Amino acid sequence: MPVGPGDRLEWVRKSASSALKQGAKLVIYDNSERQDLFDLIQELKSLYGLTYVRGERMRKVNMAALRNRLLSLAGSDRFMMLDSDVVLGEGFLTGIFSFAEVNEASMVWAHYAYSEEELKRPLGRGEENPNLGCAVLKASDLRTLGGFDERYERDEDVWLYSKLKRLGKRVLPYPGRCLHLNRSHLREDLHSSLREARRNLWRAKYDMMLVVDGLSNSTFLTSYAYYLSYYVVAALSVLYPLSSVLFLPLIVIGAKYHGGLRGFALNLVPGLALTVGAIYGIPWALMRSRRGVS
Repeated sequence: MPVGPGDRLEWVRKSASSALKQGAKLVIYDNSERQDLFDLIQELKSLYGLTYVRGERMRKVNMAALRNRLLSLAGSDRFMMLDSDVVLGEGFLTGIFSFAEVNEASMVWAHYAYSEEELKRPLGRGEENPNLGCAVLKASDLRTLGGFDERYERDEDVWLYSKLKRLGKRVLPYPGRCLHLNRSHLREDLHSSLREARRNLWRAKYDMMLVVDGLSNSTFLTSYAYYLSYYVVAALSVLYPLSSVLFLPLIVIGAKYHGGLRGFALNLVPGLALTVGAIYGIPWALMRSRRGVS
């Protein structure tokens, strides 16, 4: 479990406790340089026992580099990465490790739920959004890849998912969900929608690196194609006004996917921003790839 400077004390407590109460051999990598977090971890250590590793604070967050530090601390070939804002339900650890073993999987992750009610929701058809905040991995397969590619400061989860698939390894979602305490990426109102749109303007460059490296997946490409369609229809409408009727099926598809018009409306601007970000993201990714930046 990584612990960083922006983590909430209570979230770390809930997350770590949910694993420790299930008998986890927890290793906490702390690069927060915060005394209150250090005191909390020592308290948990005295109650349950855990391994504490204190690292230097990262001046610029690079998730792939952080994942490599966690990989170096893995005490067994099959281990779990758990983010400090993710809570595991009762019996979760036994279930996900058994699932990974039975399926001989190199990567098994659990999709997030953002409420207790959502924890009970079964996986939707085609729901396959890999994450490393609640994932069981095989260290030997990761080391075969040379660890995480540190060019991927973000999207390191999709990078790993795609690289393992290309090696012919099994990568699977776990049937159950884990509770994600941080709701900052949810589009619940106009403010959060606009905040996510700002993030997406710069996030697209890492998505485009996946494209340049041949590591994008079908879900990812479908999302970009969908939002790009709005710009295409808008351009057509300027030349042929009747083409604007094509917005209707796009809206219907979006509303159905997001569970209604409100969900569609709150996700539209972040989606359009992601597509705009791709305009500079593609040349950025090409230049970064050619220079072999790491």
